[in-house]
Amino acid sequence: MKTETPFKRAVAALAGTVLAFTGSTFTADAADTTSTEAEKSTSATETTSAETTTEAEKAEEGEQEIEWYKAKLDDYDDSLSLISYEASPESGSTGAKKKSRKPTPVELNVTGGYVGDIPWFESEPVIESTPGKFAIVTYGWGHGVGMSQNGANFYATYAGWTYQDILFHYYPDTYLMDTGTADEEEITVNGVSGDVLSMVSQIVFNEVGGSMSYEAIKAQAVAVYTYCKYHNGDSSDLRCKPHPPQVVVDAVSEVLGQALYYNNDYALTMFSASSGGVTANCNEVFWADLPYLRSVSSDYDACYDPHYGTVTYVDDFQLRNMIEKAYSIKLSDEPARWIQPSYSDATGYVTYVNIDDQLTVKGYEFKLALGLKSSKFNVYYTPRPDGEEIPNGTSEIKVVDADYQFTPGIVYPNSQPTDIGGYKPAPEDPEETTEVEETTGENGEETTEPASQGEETTETTTQEASSAHSGGTTATEPTTASDT
Repeated sequence: MKTETPFKRAVAALAGTVLAFTGSTFTADAADTTSTEAEKSTSATETTSAETTTEAEKAEEGEQEIEWYKAKLDDYDDSLSLISYEASPESGSTGAKKKSRKPTPVELNVTGGYVGDIPWFESEPVIESTPGKFAIVTYGWGHGVGMSQNGANFYATYAGWTYQDILFHYYPDTYLMDTGTADEEEITVNGVSGDVLSMVSQIVFNEVGGSMSYEAIKAQAVAVYTYCKYHNGDSSDLRCKPHPPQVVVDAVSEVLGQALYYNNDYALTMFSASSGGVTANCNEVFWADLPYLRSVSSDYDACYDPHYGTVTYVDDFQLRNMIEKAYSIKLSDEPARWIQPSYSDATGYVTYVNIDDQLTVKGYEFKLALGLKSSKFNVYYTPRPDGEEIPNGTSEIKVVDADYQFTPGIVYPNSQPTDIGGYKPAPEDPEETTEVEETTGENGEETTEPASQGEETTETTTQEASSAHSGGTTATEPTTASDT
C-alpha cells in the first residue's frame, strides 16, 4: 500500500525548508525533492519559532507514516489455520521483527560424538488377535517433524552431544546466530507477555521438565526461542509452566538470544516428544516442504521410548463410530477397506489414508482424528466369522504401551523451583494450617511426577509438539487443542 501522496511530499518540502533555515541536516531523498524550496528559504526570515516547531512535527509524522507502510502484502502468508499444538508450516511466514542489532554468529562447540552400541527391537510387539477388533501399532509420540525431545536427551546422555550437535542434527543446514535482542524484547504466549528469560524458561519447563540432560535442555531452549521468533514473538500454541527449577533457568540463560537461521531468516524449529526411530520429512506430515525439516535418524527412539510400539485396540463398531463422526461419511460393511494407508518408502510414516474408497486424507490428519500417538503406524484387523454382522454400540479403547525398561532420569542438586513465573503465595495464617503431602526422593529432594502432556511441545494444556517427559528420559506428547 503506497501512501506517499502529494500532501506528504509537501510536508517533506516544508521540513526541508525549516531544516535548511536552522542549519540542520536531512536525508538525501529529502534534499533531492526540496532543493528549490531550500534555496528560497534562505531569505524567509519571517518564519517564527512556533511555525518551525509545527512544521517539524508534521514532517516527522509524515516520515513515520511512510515508514509504517513499507510492508508488502506478499510478505505474509494467507493461511491462518493451526495444526496440532503448534502452528504448522502452512500457518504463516516468520514476520521477523526489526532488529536493533545485527545478529552475530555463535561460536561453534560441536563434538560429532560417536553413536553406537544401541539396542534395537528385533521384532514387532505381540498383538492379540480377537475377531472384530482392530489393532493399530504406533511408533513414537507426536508429528515426528524436527527435533525429537526423547532423542535429544539420549544423544546428550549416551553420545555426549552438545546442544549444538543436537540442533544441527535435527535441523540440518541451519546455522546458529545470537540475535542480540533478547535482553530488550518480550515474548507473548497464549496472550501473556514477559521477558525472554522468564517466558522461555517456563515453556522449556513445560516441554521437557527439569531432569533431562543439561545439553538437551539447552537445545530445547534454542528451539523454543527460535520458534517464537519465527512467529514474530507471539506463539499462542505454546504453554508455560511456572516456577521452573534453577537448572532450567541456568540452561536457558547460557543460550539466551541464540536462534537457528536458514537462508538469513529464522527457521521453523518444530519438535515432538519422540519419533519412530527416524524423524519425518515435513511434506510427509504437513503440506509444506521445508528443506531443513527433513528426515534424519533418531537412533535412541526405537529403544528408549516407551511409546515405540504402542498397540491401540479398537472394536470395529467403535472405530466405525469414530471415523463416521470425524469425516461425516457412512462406512461400508467391509472393515478391511476402512483404513488403507500409503507409506513413505524413506521413513515409514503414513502419508495418506484411503478411507473406505470414499476419501483420502493426510496420515497426520487421520492420526489426530483417531487420537493416535503417531502417524507412523500399522493397522491389523481380525475379521468376524462369515455371516456375523457388525453390531451397533460403543466400547472402550485399550492402549498397551511397549515393554519398555525404564531408564532413570538425571537428578540435579539445584532442582528447587525458582520464583520465575507465577505469583508468590501470601503468608499463611498461623491459625489456619493445611496439611500438604510432599513427595521427596531418597536424598530429601523434591521430586516431580512425570508429566503426561502431549505431543509437539508440551501437551499439558494445548499443543502438540512434545512435552514434559517421564522421569527425564522421554518427553511425552504435549496436549493441544487439536490433538489431545
